[in-house]
Amino acid sequence: MRKNNILFWVFCLFILAGNSSADENKKEFSFLTNQSLRLNGFTQVEYGHLEKNKDGFRIRRARLSLGGEILRSIHYKLQVDAVKSPVLLDAQIEIHLKTQVKLRFGQFKVPFSLENLTSSSALDTISRSQTVEKLCPGRDIRASGRDIGVTLNGRFSCVEYALGVFNGSGINQTDSNKRKDIAGRLVFNPVDSLSFGLSHYRGGYSLLQGGPIIDKNRTGLEIAFVQKKLSLKGEYIFARDKNDERDGWYVQGGYDLVPERIQAIVKYDSVDKNADIAEDRIEAITIGLNWFFSKKTKLQINYVYNKDGRTELAKNTFLAQFQAGF
Repeated sequence: MRKNNILFWVFCLFILAGNSSADENKKEFSFLTNQSLRLNGFTQVEYGHLEKNKDGFRIRRARLSLGGEILRSIHYKLQVDAVKSPVLLDAQIEIHLKTQVKLRFGQFKVPFSLENLTSSSALDTISRSQTVEKLCPGRDIRASGRDIGVTLNGRFSCVEYALGVFNGSGINQTDSNKRKDIAGRLVFNPVDSLSFGLSHYRGGYSLLQGGPIIDKNRTGLEIAFVQKKLSLKGEYIFARDKNDERDGWYVQGGYDLVPERIQAIVKYDSVDKNADIAEDRIEAITIGLNWFFSKKTKLQINYVYNKDGRTELAKNTFLAQFQAGF
């Protein structure tokens, strides 16, 4: 019994030490080795109310991420989400070949779209745009924007690049066909506050293992202007699956009512589900407010007006989400 008590208190001291060192700046701590470890995570609790429908609470995300260095030039990252299935989101190794050249392999986000690559803990609105959720590779198959593959990425002067090869089947999945998918993203930063980006994805998928391959092509354009108080962001994505064409776009503006504390957000999002079908475009207007208690702890409130062009039905949604992160 005495031995169990000692082990219990040693365990508690370890947890307290880890929490005290994993602050907003992701300070490093060591455990049993000389190699650095970085532990961070966040939890999101959401309340949603649909007009003339059910409302309720849910745990939207509960993520924990562990990263560090195996050697000075070899880094790793693991991320899990306790409320997702499958639980494993990221499992990657990154080798720094040169100062501006990195080789990454494993499971991670496909280099496509500004909003896709933005962490869920850093989104300006509670939910990503329909344009990204429905058209972005890795999100259009409900894989959280992720896949298994390898990329070469880095930055030279004001140009950021990424080029990768992926299975195209999503997270924790083997390839369903012999073809590999290719993704690339190029971002130009003429000044610190302004960026332009181009993404392209070319691949194919099979509905059944070893079945016929359906071509899958995506092209995305992005722009972002972010200053201290004002932010403007927008994206356009064009998608072609075999002979079916779709596209979507969003534009978003944000302004700090209280610097680094209270932010107002307005967003317009529009997706055409099939270019050959008239009046099937879906639209969403989001008005939001973000109240930051710290960099990763915040309260978000969104009012979303949704409209389906075919049914002419509009749905009003109220969302509130509290995020606690370290």
